[in-house]
Amino acid sequence: MAEKEATVIVVDLSPSMAESHMAAAKGQSDIEMLMKYVYDKVGSKVLSERKTDVVGIVGVGTDDTLNRMSEEDAYKHISILYQIRQFLYRDYQLLPTKLVPSLKSHGDLISGLVVAMDAIAEYCRHLKFIKNIVILSNCATPLDFAGVDGIIDKLAEMKVNLSIFTVGADEETSTAMQRANHRLLSDFIDRIARRELSAIIAPFADVLRDLEIPHVRKVRSTNSYNGTLTIGDPNQFNDCLSIPVERFAYVKTATKINSVAYIKPNGNVSRSPTRQATTTLGRRIKYEITVSKESDDGNTGKDVQEVEKGDLKKGYRYGASVVPLSAEEEENLRFVTNASLDIIGFVPCDTIGPWQLLTETNFIIAKRSDKKSTLCLSSLIHAMFANELYGIARFVIKNDRPPVLILLIPFITDDFEALVETQLPFAEDVRSFKFPSLEIIRTIKGKILKEHHYLPTAEMKNNMKDFINAMDISNLTPEGLPADLGHPDGREFAAVGEIFDPVIANTRQAIMYRALHPDQDLPPPPSDSLLRDTYPPEALVKQASPIANRLVESVNVKKIAKYKTNKRRYAAEGEEELKQESILNVDELIGGNANKNDAQRPASKRRKVNTTDDEEHGEFDIEAEIDKWQRIAAGPESDASLPRIFDQACADIDMLLSGENPDSGVVIKKVSILRSSAVKLDEPGWYNNYIVKLQDALVMGGLANSGRNKIWEELSMKGLGEIPVSEGYLEDDIVGL
Repeated sequence: MAEKEATVIVVDLSPSMAESHMAAAKGQSDIEMLMKYVYDKVGSKVLSERKTDVVGIVGVGTDDTLNRMSEEDAYKHISILYQIRQFLYRDYQLLPTKLVPSLKSHGDLISGLVVAMDAIAEYCRHLKFIKNIVILSNCATPLDFAGVDGIIDKLAEMKVNLSIFTVGADEETSTAMQRANHRLLSDFIDRIARRELSAIIAPFADVLRDLEIPHVRKVRSTNSYNGTLTIGDPNQFNDCLSIPVERFAYVKTATKINSVAYIKPNGNVSRSPTRQATTTLGRRIKYEITVSKESDDGNTGKDVQEVEKGDLKKGYRYGASVVPLSAEEEENLRFVTNASLDIIGFVPCDTIGPWQLLTETNFIIAKRSDKKSTLCLSSLIHAMFANELYGIARFVIKNDRPPVLILLIPFITDDFEALVETQLPFAEDVRSFKFPSLEIIRTIKGKILKEHHYLPTAEMKNNMKDFINAMDISNLTPEGLPADLGHPDGREFAAVGEIFDPVIANTRQAIMYRALHPDQDLPPPPSDSLLRDTYPPEALVKQASPIANRLVESVNVKKIAKYKTNKRRYAAEGEEELKQESILNVDELIGGNANKNDAQRPASKRRKVNTTDDEEHGEFDIEAEIDKWQRIAAGPESDASLPRIFDQACADIDMLLSGENPDSGVVIKKVSILRSSAVKLDEPGWYNNYIVKLQDALVMGGLANSGRNKIWEELSMKGLGEIPVSEGYLEDDIVGL
């Protein structure tokens, strides 16, 4: 549970705030610049939905006066615009209408500080709160520092953290009054800081840079397990080890914000007709579940009744139906467990890969009030660290919860010792891949090739090594260039504390932007701090460009054929299809050249065409077909046409097998050419997918009963089965007949 926090923002609303005193404001007024901080600060509290994180807003220089000390002249034109409370979405939407500079009224910022202190004292009383006061001003109005010593004493007594952010007061274009007030406020902050209080004054340009960094929610870690850590079964053995321990969170996954909970979408919220949404301004969408049934009078109409949550029963989807599960049945199926933390073994550190440690982490520490358990756990931690071992444990966080397998890692610092706990993945969650070697190629016949067009040459390896070294981002200077490790100006690229979830940050930004601009569609683009590490630094890329060009030239990289979009003749309006641009003339390859070669053959072996009306196809010419697919396998000029040509070859084999008396020799020849082409094109998956389907059809499918299963036996004897790519084998010749 997070600590309770109360924040009061004091905003200067004098007439000068409607002017622009900041050089980087690009025409925006001072109040518009300062409101960026208000929107960000208050918006984060709205999205956190914490009832213990409250905020209030005080306006200085308002036309009216609304505070408990309004009878005194020093507190005129100071109003508490928002009493300290939990800010809601509807309050956030009204901020632009409340914080507007006045036309002629002026107020004293120091008096506004006193009003903020009074509001905090009234709300917090003597309860334990983190108290913050933030003052936003351009320092363009006179300040009254009378009685400032008493204010500092009260701030120290209340333990208030004070922050003052000024806009345009420290720039060259600032007025004499702004510079004088800024010096007085700086002295005021120094006096507060000497009382060991948190007090800062900063220009708003620094605040803007901090606003670009997404918020990281900090919560106070709570005890999630209070039990024993055991080695061995204490119910069976007397010499087992049992240590009282506690468990606290170390790193937690940030939960994503559900935007539909704040903004009602256009149309239906859910596709289900029995799930309806009701919403009011500034509140989460609440759902009510209804059921429809026929009316008692037998009419076709239906009555819709709301169902209480207590009347619902659990059910599990099984196919198209739902299987209900009562509470009694669920109790009988429940796996009975007891809360426990049992170490079942130890493994060397090098046997655990970093890809296996991707879940949330927790600290396992000894019971804080037990010195004996602290000594025992410390001995275990040091023993694991000295022997480079990790612990494997079975963990049940609470009774009747499912057990999980966790990894225990020793963690030792100067003043802290603990076991870091992270959950181990299931075997199904780990994808193991075996990649072919870059050093050798082993053929089917067992021949080892060290030089092949699939293997990189020494020049390619050296160029790749140089490119990797040139793109080293382990330590960079602020300009993006590599620096020596430990360089004071170097920064870590993509540091752990500087990487943020773009989904959470963009959703948060969209919700807040929509609240303030309901008539606009899209929020502004993400900040540079969020996108900074999504691409390499420009200076680093420029430095490595010559090496990259040399690498591209050595590996002979070729560009893929371009795509262009053409309208289909009968396509719907706005609908397009992709048409691939190819330099290969398939019709000429299959049709023109085949006919030309056919005319040059002897009359006895030419393609015979039946001109009668009863038959649709001519007789099959063996030599013509084999010649045609050998030309296709020779290698077309465009890679874009390869899938289409490959599918056409497979269809031709299928058509041949579906005939009355297929020639097994022609089938074997065509499958051999198809296999060799797949190996040559480095596309074994195409051939393997087809040969598996062909095997099923010839052995167990519709072609098995017609005696064609013998064709598969001949294909297997010729070695025309699947291409074993996983072992890295390649053919070094074409299987002959």
